[in-house]
Amino acid sequence: MAKGRRTVPDRVEAKLERFRHKMVQRFSSDHQRAVNHGLARNGRVVEALCYMALIRDPARRKRPILPVPTVTCTAAVRQFFRADDGEQAAHLLPGQLSIDGALPWLFLAGPAARQLENLFAYVEPLRADYNKADSAAEANGLTDAFADACRRVLVGKGEAPADIAAAYEQAWIPGALAAFAAAEAQKRSKPTPPPIERGVGMEYGMILNFEERMAAFEDDSIWATYEQLSILGYYRAAMNQTPRQLKLQAIREILALPTA
Repeated sequence: MAKGRRTVPDRVEAKLERFRHKMVQRFSSDHQRAVNHGLARNGRVVEALCYMALIRDPARRKRPILPVPTVTCTAAVRQFFRADDGEQAAHLLPGQLSIDGALPWLFLAGPAARQLENLFAYVEPLRADYNKADSAAEANGLTDAFADACRRVLVGKGEAPADIAAAYEQAWIPGALAAFAAAEAQKRSKPTPPPIERGVGMEYGMILNFEERMAAFEDDSIWATYEQLSILGYYRAAMNQTPRQLKLQAIREILALPTA
């Protein structure tokens, strides 16, 4: 798959997304933004798994796939908008999926193909530390976890909703948690602020090394590492919540998309 400038697959949807993220004022804390980004990613992963169930159906598939398809996840090629005001556009899915070297929406037709292509273009405008945390997780197995979950649905032989739920729970969740943990370990190998030392007795509740910690935070690189570690921690916390897209009705809505 050729690399190059990212393109907009659906300009109407892109306009709606730009308005939703850039024009509508948001009142969420950094903690909530990180959790919400993790939740949104998990929901989009479930949607991708639903489209894999459509692709594996010979009646829906528009081109052949290998009996054991090669599924890979590489750098994104679709993006609805670019961020501004010092923020970056952070993709929700971990990267661009390909099946036997072809873009996945090429295996479908009609609304299903269009919506699957759109799925890989969704981004959120966030601070650079979010993209750096995402990139660290992707480099430590998040893209592999996504590809593995999609592959499991493509080769599954059971009922589609059950295979989708199993792939999410047995491949995506443990793979993502391992990727976040590995990314955190990598970040901790860099200089970080010293842990808080709290007083006891007459000094109970006091932070004894307050000045030392504040001096560390004056270093931009140490502050950035601390922020990225916090974001990765919130991503792990988001894995404890079941995305609404995993509900049977939501799965069935995608599986029922018209063929043309």
